[in-house]
Amino acid sequence: MASMLAAVALAGLAGCDGDKSKAQVAVDAGALDAGPALPVVGGKLGAALAEAAAPGDPEKRAAPGSAADGPPENGVFAPQAAAAALPKDVPYKLEVVDDGSEPRAKLAAKVDPKSEQKLTITLGLRMGGPQGLPNLELGVSLKADKPADQPKEGAAAPAAGAAPTKVTAKVTSATLASMSVGGPPKELADALAKLKGSSLRYDLSPANVASNYKPELAKDADPGLQPVLAALGEAIALLTPPLPDKPVGAGAYWMVTDRAVVSGAQLPVLRYRVFKIEKVEGDLVSFSVDTRQYAEGADLKLPGPNGEVTLTIDRVDSSGKGTLTWSPSSYAPGTADVSQRLQALLVPPGASPQQPNQRSVAQVELTAKLAAPAAQ
Repeated sequence: MASMLAAVALAGLAGCDGDKSKAQVAVDAGALDAGPALPVVGGKLGAALAEAAAPGDPEKRAAPGSAADGPPENGVFAPQAAAAALPKDVPYKLEVVDDGSEPRAKLAAKVDPKSEQKLTITLGLRMGGPQGLPNLELGVSLKADKPADQPKEGAAAPAAGAAPTKVTAKVTSATLASMSVGGPPKELADALAKLKGSSLRYDLSPANVASNYKPELAKDADPGLQPVLAALGEAIALLTPPLPDKPVGAGAYWMVTDRAVVSGAQLPVLRYRVFKIEKVEGDLVSFSVDTRQYAEGADLKLPGPNGEVTLTIDRVDSSGKGTLTWSPSSYAPGTADVSQRLQALLVPPGASPQQPNQRSVAQVELTAKLAAPAAQ
């Protein structure tokens, strides 16, 4: 299919127009209203989103940043400002705002490469209102890839702890998350079943940083279902907490800045996540996470029927919230619930930036729930 946007992901299966280009779908995603109402955030991402939305010790509170060091009010970075916020050659930045209460301990991933983690993931991706993927229930198995060949005798050994773990998340089953009596139409059920064997490979560093996502559809899977793997990767990325290199305790929170591409819109963003430790029970850590995303630049380049098309991003509003439980022995959170929304005000090619009525609104919403598989 020509488009990989979620709005036409099930084209041929759900009666959508599978030949519509990404650019046109983005424009058609809805001239819904005058545009998003952007929240006031401020410097250091609203002083780490107003002290992680909870009172703390006044002596430890981060001083509110000035408007100059905060993210752009219209949600769109100038390229130079984006590079200043996070240089292109820096994969991510982590800033601890509060160490939390005693007792404190250094969090570190200790995954057994021979272990397997099984999850049931309920995934939704909508664009422009009701369009997009229906909510899917995926069975997913996470394992470490087989280690690479051992270095030859005499070769320098890699630095201890420096090499990331290569993780493969393999789809073991796929169906609609909620079904009417009688189940889904056979054509749709058959198409979803062919997702089995699809995979998402990525790196997981000793600091629990997930990166380098590489989706691969199963041989017989419909190419229009590619957004399922993109959304799966985005959900895992949103919910995987990079860990500080210092001891932290309950109430600790830190801000992580990195880059991402929004599923369904192919929009490059600077992403800010504030992780807060809500409680610690043994080696199980409960987190909350707040997310804000900002366009890296004003140009959104998408392939069209006659070549690349450039839309101008006028405004972006993107925020999300989630909860998760994490254990050092797991590849991914054991349980989680997250929602992430993006609304972008776009100026289509040839339209005048001075004419507000020539704007279009693109909306994308990602939802994901992770849980252990139900006992058989």
